[in-house]
Amino acid sequence: MIPPLAIIQARLGSTRLKNKMLLEVGGRSLIRRAWDASVEAFGEANVVFAVPSNEKGAALLMVAIKLIPHVNVFQWDGLEDDVIGRFWHCAHRYRWHPDSVIVRVTPDDPFKDSRMMLRVANGERLPVEQGAEAFTLAMLDQAYYKITEEREHLGMIFFPTRPPPPPPGVWSIDTAEDLAKANLQWTKETLRSATAYRRAADDAASGPPYGRGTGDLSDPQMGELHDTYTDPLEGL
Repeated sequence: MIPPLAIIQARLGSTRLKNKMLLEVGGRSLIRRAWDASVEAFGEANVVFAVPSNEKGAALLMVAIKLIPHVNVFQWDGLEDDVIGRFWHCAHRYRWHPDSVIVRVTPDDPFKDSRMMLRVANGERLPVEQGAEAFTLAMLDQAYYKITEEREHLGMIFFPTRPPPPPPGVWSIDTAEDLAKANLQWTKETLRSATAYRRAADDAASGPPYGRGTGDLSDPQMGELHDTYTDPLEGL
């Protein structure tokens, strides 16, 4: 079976949020979060960044990407807005079989879940903000040769109907407000996880139901049990 190929669409040319791909949510940049989720889903060998090399700021983006260990990068020297061309050339660098599944990963969705990305690769339609978009190499070939204008919006070409909306608490990063909300939510979730961990550790330390103890009769806790123990056969 041919493993899916995840192509992370990375560029710095955001008009509303400068250098968006390099901004952090929960201590990790958006490009790093996209890489981590994709690798968890598909493995390092099946994940690649597709970067327009002639874009303003491309050098800065490449420096940031290459800080990621074992990263794979495809540099596209064609038109910056020709997303179909970028994906087609990148996909054919790594795959040739027409049934190969290509997964489009957008880093401005910091809430992506590797399990949902796998489900999308297997044919399900899920919110892009949590999963991804997937198509075959044959579908990409058809788009590459037939569509000559407006080649920037890849998702709209393959999926004329809208995907399911994301659940509450999940959104894309388009503005500084989106970024601030995501970091606030991440902080709250981290605090909840830390609180739950402390409670579990406290419960484990207190033990069931007489404390942790040592299991030896010399332990004071075991001594209490021994002193109150009554032999059910005593007196028989």
